[in-house]
Amino acid sequence: MYTESEIRGIGLEALQQKLGSVDTERFIVSMLRNAGDYTMARREIFDGMSSEDVRKEASEYCKKHPISDDARARSDRYKAERS
Repeated sequence: MYTESEIRGIGLEALQQKLGSVDTERFIVSMLRNAGDYTMARREIFDGMSSEDVRKEASEYCKKHPISDDARARSDRYKAERS
Protein backbone atom coordinates (compact mmCIF):
# COMPACT_ATOMS: atom_id res chain seq x y z
CA MET A 1 0.00 0.00 0.00
CA TYR A 2 1.08 3.55 -0.65
CA THR A 3 1.39 6.17 2.05
CA GLU A 4 -1.04 9.09 1.88
CA SER A 5 1.78 11.32 0.65
CA GLU A 6 2.69 8.85 -2.11
CA ILE A 7 -0.95 8.58 -3.21
CA ARG A 8 -1.26 12.37 -3.44
CA GLY A 9 1.97 12.65 -5.42
CA ILE A 10 1.08 9.85 -7.83
CA GLY A 11 -2.46 11.17 -8.21
CA LEU A 12 -1.34 14.72 -8.94
CA GLU A 13 1.20 13.50 -11.46
CA ALA A 14 -1.44 11.39 -13.22
CA LEU A 15 -3.91 14.27 -13.27
CA GLN A 16 -1.34 16.69 -14.66
CA GLN A 17 -0.30 14.23 -17.37
CA LYS A 18 -3.91 13.65 -18.40
CA LEU A 19 -5.47 17.08 -17.80
CA GLY A 20 -2.65 19.60 -17.69
CA SER A 21 -2.05 22.03 -14.85
CA VAL A 22 -5.08 24.29 -15.30
CA ASP A 23 -7.66 21.49 -15.53
CA THR A 24 -5.94 19.61 -12.70
CA GLU A 25 -6.50 22.65 -10.50
CA ARG A 26 -10.13 22.90 -11.67
CA PHE A 27 -10.62 19.22 -10.83
CA ILE A 28 -9.16 19.63 -7.34
CA VAL A 29 -11.31 22.69 -6.67
CA SER A 30 -14.42 20.80 -7.78
CA MET A 31 -13.53 17.88 -5.50
CA LEU A 32 -12.97 20.18 -2.52
CA ARG A 33 -16.26 21.96 -3.18
CA ASN A 34 -18.08 18.61 -3.03
CA ALA A 35 -16.00 17.15 -0.19
CA GLY A 36 -18.43 18.21 2.52
CA ASP A 37 -21.02 15.49 2.14
CA TYR A 38 -19.58 12.10 1.27
CA THR A 39 -22.94 10.38 1.69
CA MET A 40 -24.68 12.67 -0.79
CA ALA A 41 -21.87 12.28 -3.28
CA ARG A 42 -22.18 8.49 -3.08
CA ARG A 43 -25.95 8.69 -3.42
CA GLU A 44 -25.56 10.69 -6.61
CA ILE A 45 -23.41 7.91 -8.00
CA PHE A 46 -25.20 4.84 -6.69
CA ASP A 47 -28.87 5.76 -6.24
CA GLY A 48 -30.96 3.79 -8.67
CA MET A 49 -28.36 1.03 -8.96
CA SER A 50 -29.06 -2.39 -7.57
CA SER A 51 -26.39 -4.21 -5.59
CA GLU A 52 -26.04 -6.49 -8.61
CA ASP A 53 -25.38 -3.46 -10.86
CA VAL A 54 -22.70 -2.22 -8.46
CA ARG A 55 -21.12 -5.68 -8.32
CA LYS A 56 -21.10 -5.94 -12.13
CA GLU A 57 -19.52 -2.52 -12.57
CA ALA A 58 -16.88 -3.29 -9.94
CA SER A 59 -16.13 -6.63 -11.60
CA GLU A 60 -15.81 -5.01 -15.05
CA TYR A 61 -13.53 -2.33 -13.64
CA CYS A 62 -11.28 -4.96 -12.04
CA LYS A 63 -11.05 -6.86 -15.33
CA LYS A 64 -10.10 -3.69 -17.23
CA HIS A 65 -7.68 -2.50 -14.52
CA PRO A 66 -5.91 -5.55 -13.09
CA ILE A 67 -3.63 -4.98 -10.13
CA SER A 68 0.02 -4.82 -11.13
CA ASP A 69 2.53 -7.32 -9.79
CA ASP A 70 4.24 -4.48 -7.94
CA ALA A 71 1.01 -3.31 -6.30
CA ARG A 72 0.11 -6.89 -5.36
CA ALA A 73 3.55 -7.37 -3.76
CA ARG A 74 3.15 -4.13 -1.77
CA SER A 75 -0.31 -5.19 -0.65
CA ASP A 76 0.97 -8.63 0.39
CA ARG A 77 3.83 -7.04 2.37
CA TYR A 78 1.41 -4.64 4.04
CA LYS A 79 -0.92 -7.48 5.06
CA ALA A 80 1.99 -9.59 6.31
CA GLU A 81 3.25 -6.73 8.48
CA ARG A 82 -0.13 -6.45 10.17
CA SER A 83 -0.74 -10.13 10.85
